[in-house]
Amino acid sequence: MLRSLPRLKDGKYLLICLMLLTGPLARAQTLPQKQHMVGIRGGYALNGVGFSPDRNQQMVPSFMNASLLYTFYHDLWGTMPYFGLQTGFTYTQQGYKTPELKRVYEVLRIPLTSQFHIDFWKMRLLINLGCFGSYRMSAVDYTAENPQGQQVTFDCNHLYADYGIQGGLGLSLVLRPFEFQIEANYLYSLSLIENPALYSNEIYTYGYPSQLLFSLGIFIHL
Repeated sequence: MLRSLPRLKDGKYLLICLMLLTGPLARAQTLPQKQHMVGIRGGYALNGVGFSPDRNQQMVPSFMNASLLYTFYHDLWGTMPYFGLQTGFTYTQQGYKTPELKRVYEVLRIPLTSQFHIDFWKMRLLINLGCFGSYRMSAVDYTAENPQGQQVTFDCNHLYADYGIQGGLGLSLVLRPFEFQIEANYLYSLSLIENPALYSNEIYTYGYPSQLLFSLGIFIHL
């Protein structure tokens, strides 16, 4: 019986078997994978500023983090259905605490995120990588003399514009038409928070804000 089997001279039969096995997978990947979603997201953040030279700064927690977001999932070149784009509006805070004061900024942010997703069962694994632009609207100082807070007068020493990079991971539960997401993202500003010469004309102080954000979101499929 073994002698009667055809010989695999040039791998022809092996190639046919591989085509039969991978054919359904290849067809599944080329199916349209476009999906639109809108949703809201909120969470808890740890805000800080990395100063150089060091000012003995500490992180400031915040629950005031709310987003209105639009997400568009799409395939890449008709073969890889793992890509997505997310943007919207976020109201959040930045801040830091030193032995002298605690300063909290009110910030409006626009994220632009590539959200890669790997779908399985009714779940998605989310991988975020992108950038953002922000506008610091106001700031309040809390001190031992004024624990209720005092509005900071913005001038040339306080920078309104903010921009940076972000990345994170998340997990999503898909119950159409709704989708529930939990995420952890880290955001790092590439812009200074204050004029480097604010405290001294001889020794400049450079401060770059950062934020570690834990969030929950609910989205609806359009």
